Amino acid sequence: MTLRPHRYRSLALQLAQDLRSGCYPPGSQLPSVRQLCSAHAASLATVTHALHELEDAGLIEARPRRGFFASAALPMARSAPAAEAIALEGRRKRLMELAASQPGLLSLGHLGLPASLLPLPTLARLLGQQLRSQRGLLATGSAYGSTALREQLARRAPRMGCQFGAEDVVVTQGEGESLQLCLRLLTQPGDLVALGTPAPLRALELIASMGLRALELPAADDGGLAVPALAAALQTQAIAACLAEPSFYRATGGSLDDAAKQSLAALLAQHQLPLIECDMMGELYRGTQRPAPVKAFDTDDRVLYCGSLACITGPGYNLGYIASARHHLQLRAARAVHGELLPSSSDAVLAAFMASGAFDTHLRRLRRTLAAQLQAYEQAVRAHFPAGTRVSTGAGGYVLWVELPGHLNACVLLERARQHGYNFMPGAVFSMGTQFDHCLRLSAAHPLDAQRAQGLRLLGELAQQLQA
Repeated sequence: MTLRPHRYRSLALQLAQDLRSGCYPPGSQLPSVRQLCSAHAASLATVTHALHELEDAGLIEARPRRGFFASAALPMARSAPAAEAIALEGRRKRLMELAASQPGLLSLGHLGLPASLLPLPTLARLLGQQLRSQRGLLATGSAYGSTALREQLARRAPRMGCQFGAEDVVVTQGEGESLQLCLRLLTQPGDLVALGTPAPLRALELIASMGLRALELPAADDGGLAVPALAAALQTQAIAACLAEPSFYRATGGSLDDAAKQSLAALLAQHQLPLIECDMMGELYRGTQRPAPVKAFDTDDRVLYCGSLACITGPGYNLGYIASARHHLQLRAARAVHGELLPSSSDAVLAAFMASGAFDTHLRRLRRTLAAQLQAYEQAVRAHFPAGTRVSTGAGGYVLWVELPGHLNACVLLERARQHGYNFMPGAVFSMGTQFDHCLRLSAAHPLDAQRAQGLRLLGELAQQLQA
């Protein structure tokens, strides 16, 4: 199946063809943004993003208060990157479709925990208690989370070295809404958002859909955001916001150490740059202490901390939250306008779950189980994959980042694995480029039963065949 690229890239390619065919001679003025919106039945964000693509390619130039003009000398050799970007995006969409959960395929890369690892009986019991004590609970909702839930979230902040109050917390319908609210608050269409690589999947999708531009920075040693790379980019680029997952990246499992997080917080303060910090796996550490987020070192209140309970409680209680003293009033207002009411029943159950101590009991058991499962998966990969394969698991979470040796292509491996009833997340979906084509992300969410063990053996055999 061939998927269409994002609308702004199609428009950028069409306008590039018009420029090269002479429709807009060198030095001539392009139609205004409003005229382009009307002519192409496109939104303001789409047109703005397309024009920025052309500007980055050197095809047009912006003149203050006058608009956009065709460059005096069109760079003929620069048309290929635009077409290549469209092709890469189409490929990435297709790979995401191939890696998606589908009937008849056993996924070795998805993060969803099985019911056996979720606290479903406890949550069901608490729901019954809450409904009996609050008769009208199912008929009510809140715009940004109940006071009880926000207080419980704030009480956990000191455990990770943070200080924020219940009034600073805005509850959302999960990570996707949290990121969307933050990006809408901090950026305008066409703005540049800096990302660590491999990048969070949902962030890449949102940035593109909102007419923003992603600046993928060179990765740190274990993946994710390299602070020196961000510092260098800030010297030459107008970056509106930064988005990172500093603790247990869901691609590689790696983390920034405390020194790097402290350096990042200082850099944010120096440049007055906001950071959207995704921390979805922070509670699933394998050591003795939860890692501190960048928010813990944020003395200038530049970090919008985005947490979630979905990895712990399951999709039935898929609530996220944002903690930001600087922006909480704007986030509340935005959520009231753009978001649906949050069910009071979910808020009440999760607040009671955390207050009772059952939350921490469940977490301790879950950490032990996931650590054992991850070890079993890692041993299987090392036993069956080709010599020279590198496996990273980090110090928390439950993912394996597998780097194939030589020129082996994980995208080809995915195609072949599907023919045998398995799929996984290829590294290529975590970037708009090709630098992770030799990588794959596996998940130890499920116990390594016979079927999954056979799947890992099969992947290893197929990789060996690709090497031959």
